[in-house]
Amino acid sequence: MPLVTSRTPVRTATRLLSGAALCLALAAPQAQADGTTASLYLWGTDVDQTLKGGTRLETSRQTVMENLEFGLMGTLVYRRGPWLYGFDGLYADIGKDADVDVPVESGEPEGAESIETALDFTTKTVMAHAFIGHQWYRDANWSVYGTGGLRYTRFETELTVATDESARRFDTEDNLTDATFGLRGHYSFTPHWSTPFIVDVGTGSTEVSLQAFTAAEYAWGSSSVTAGYRYMKWRLDDSDFLDEVIYEGPVVAYSYRF
Repeated sequence: MPLVTSRTPVRTATRLLSGAALCLALAAPQAQADGTTASLYLWGTDVDQTLKGGTRLETSRQTVMENLEFGLMGTLVYRRGPWLYGFDGLYADIGKDADVDVPVESGEPEGAESIETALDFTTKTVMAHAFIGHQWYRDANWSVYGTGGLRYTRFETELTVATDESARRFDTEDNLTDATFGLRGHYSFTPHWSTPFIVDVGTGSTEVSLQAFTAAEYAWGSSSVTAGYRYMKWRLDDSDFLDEVIYEGPVVAYSYRF
């Protein structure tokens, strides 16, 4: 069985510095109470991977959740005056061993939609995003921060696919570090209900990485619960195996402010 291994180097600092410099501070905002918010969340994500050559592998959120061996996801944000400092972390270890039909999109008009395989699959994803923000706009309802930071992502996959005719093993690891810049904030409808949002773009080790998130949030006392949708995309330009990775799906979270 052939073994394919890729190691993605961190590219030059040109892309990293071009994004990190855009931590926007465009207006003199009103002050906001200092405090720290810690959040734990569960992300029911689909995983969509496009391989070099155009082959596409999709894993539904049901498959991800059924085969999640360990997962930890959380966010920590500290606000002081018009500034915020944050960290968003994710670790997921997914393993599967079964006889399955693997959907494929080969790009050929007569290509098969799926192949019957014996699948032994383990994937580990680590993401760590550190960011700093400055309040750009605030009024009775809106609070908007411009942000800049660094996002590190590691995709580590071991995959053995055996069909009636052959078997192949893939062992890959891609380490990606991007500078990011974007916006985050919320719109308050009432003292209890609000809509948080996040959007950012990154580049560096990737050609481009994207994040978008919005939700409905209910707060009481020092606590809040959130239900929303999160989309993340990485387009790789130096990987020998992966061309594009997309994670998207619903998010539920609990947050506590202290």
